[in-house]
Amino acid sequence: MAVGTYALATLAELKSWLEITETDSDVALEASIDRATAIIETYCDRKFASRTHYEFAMPGGGKTLSLDHFPVVSIKTVAFGPAVAFTLQSDTASSDVLATVENDGSSLKLTKIASDGTETSSSLAFSTYKTTALLVAQVNSGVSGWSASLTANAYSRSMYRFGGRGVINAVLSVEYPKDNVSEYRLDIDRALIHMRSDRFPHYDSKMRDTNRFPRGFYPIFVEYEAGYVTVPEDLKRACIEIAAEMYQTRLQDRLLSTESLGDYSYTKKQSVNYAEERAHLLDGYRNVR
Repeated sequence: MAVGTYALATLAELKSWLEITETDSDVALEASIDRATAIIETYCDRKFASRTHYEFAMPGGGKTLSLDHFPVVSIKTVAFGPAVAFTLQSDTASSDVLATVENDGSSLKLTKIASDGTETSSSLAFSTYKTTALLVAQVNSGVSGWSASLTANAYSRSMYRFGGRGVINAVLSVEYPKDNVSEYRLDIDRALIHMRSDRFPHYDSKMRDTNRFPRGFYPIFVEYEAGYVTVPEDLKRACIEIAAEMYQTRLQDRLLSTESLGDYSYTKKQSVNYAEERAHLLDGYRNVR
């Protein structure tokens, strides 16, 4: 086992804090770091270590779009303008009682239930099939009972998300945002994208919505990297302190919340208190936007 990819401290840092040199406790120490990271991120309502985000946003026709994660490290694309990437249909519709397609943002899922009750499903991960051309080729060659037709070779992760859509009596058109050439400015620290010049389609230059992000239900796709490349010292210190305390109390009875004997009384700390006790380190990083 190792600490999570986005942990706020390393095993070596925690062991140094606790003055531990042996390796027998490494698994417990790593688990404490991961738990401490989760507690801090929950308390602050944000993710801290830099990572890639795939976000659909709903700016409501405004000129400025606020992203969910900050600070921004880089932006790969800002796109809008629905267009068909490919069509998909069941080849066994006459014997299907259910045939649905779902895009959950990370994979395309195809599910069927035949008239005899047999259920089949396939999941095509976008990490493997990065383009719609690859998705269509895999459906046609590797997924029995389905056929797809490519309209435009697009980036798979940018396809608009949807739940289980029936295709027994219909051909499904899967759409993606094709236009990503508008001019915008970026506030890196606050993760704000401000429209300067609209190159999105469908708008006449004299219309009110010109040079604004479009309206609609989550019409904008943004792929970007956000978070700290180097974890700030306050966050690292809070993570180490919480992880150390959790490690040192790990053998206590977890079902015990309070204990008293004569004048002595003890109340077990709740997980939220770990963060609240480090408010002086964490409050400056809380998401209050």
